[in-house]
Amino acid sequence: MQLHEIIESARDALRGNPLRTALTMLGIIIGISSVILISSVGQGAVRFITDELSSFGTNYFQITSGEGVLASFGATSDPITKEDSDAIANEANIANIESVAPFGFASVKVSANDEEDTASVYGLTSSAQTLLKPEMLYGEFISQVHDEGGGHVAVIGDDIAVDFFGADTDPVGESIRIDNDKYRIIGVSKSPGGFVGSFLNDAVNIPLDTMIKNISGDDALTELDISVYDESQLDQTVEDVEAFMRDRRNLSEGDDNDFTITSFKDSLEVVQTITTLLTALITGISAISLIVGGVGVMNIMLVTVTERTREIGLLKAIGAKPRDILFQFLVESVALSLAGGIIGIILGVGGAFLVSQVAGIPFVVSIVSVLFAVGVSSLVGIVFGLYPARRAAKLNPIDALRHE
Repeated sequence: MQLHEIIESARDALRGNPLRTALTMLGIIIGISSVILISSVGQGAVRFITDELSSFGTNYFQITSGEGVLASFGATSDPITKEDSDAIANEANIANIESVAPFGFASVKVSANDEEDTASVYGLTSSAQTLLKPEMLYGEFISQVHDEGGGHVAVIGDDIAVDFFGADTDPVGESIRIDNDKYRIIGVSKSPGGFVGSFLNDAVNIPLDTMIKNISGDDALTELDISVYDESQLDQTVEDVEAFMRDRRNLSEGDDNDFTITSFKDSLEVVQTITTLLTALITGISAISLIVGGVGVMNIMLVTVTERTREIGLLKAIGAKPRDILFQFLVESVALSLAGGIIGIILGVGGAFLVSQVAGIPFVVSIVSVLFAVGVSSLVGIVFGLYPARRAAKLNPIDALRHE
């Protein structure tokens, strides 16, 4: 048999029973579309997280008291203080340090215009602007003037401004009460990104010295953030600051740190690794449906061989060789899988696009994953179609012609 005759025969066989052909392809379609959809959404999520975290900055690290990040929110015998912040900024003499931003925190009642709520109040300095990168909707952020003079001034978040003063209203110059003390609003800020730093929208920021004097009563900090000029030297800067802090806190060589240093760059890498592994795991589970689809192809092809036994016998009787029969059924099997794979790719890419639009994540489709899907669908057709094709090729022509 000629190649074009084999292909035409396979095409006619598939067209002869469209419902069976469609149902056979269904498993392949589901498997391929699931793999591409999940892979695309996973890659989009990784890019979204990476972009958001990177936009917040990976050139800084933070110091918290205790042996864990959460320890800073509990009682500690030797907290990180404003004096530590000043010492690092003024005495450490570490050339790569760009800015040192101390943060105090309290959850207190705030009120304005006869409205009252509990809000997160942060005590900070002007150096926090370098790290937080707030979008100022109205007014100004806390400046060096406020660092030096303190004062009852506040920068409120966008959500706080809407709740107390209404939407599209400039509250700069208005007053807000924080823990029963009156503060003049000097600015309204908004977070630069939706994933990191979103606390700015719901926060009230005041000068750190004012928080120490009027709210917390001591100079203990929630955290101390340090940014660097050269990100490539971040690890060395962390080591230098750690050595300085150990010396400042009189820790011996064998003593564990009573503070924790966390690099945001390391956190970003951990998040990326976890997200990538989860995507790979879920994609692998989805790929199981390809095996189910392949088994479906094999079963249908076995039924087809049984139904077309007389046809096989006739072909052999007129000179068709076993390899011709083998190739014909393989072509049918691969055509089923490949067609299902193409449809699955279209559905998977379309589904990924819809998810990206609804979820607000980047639309990412890897050419490698598409080519992989095409290769897998073809391989499924070959692997699971080989047994039925070999069975058809081995049929005895006389027995096949006698088959009812």
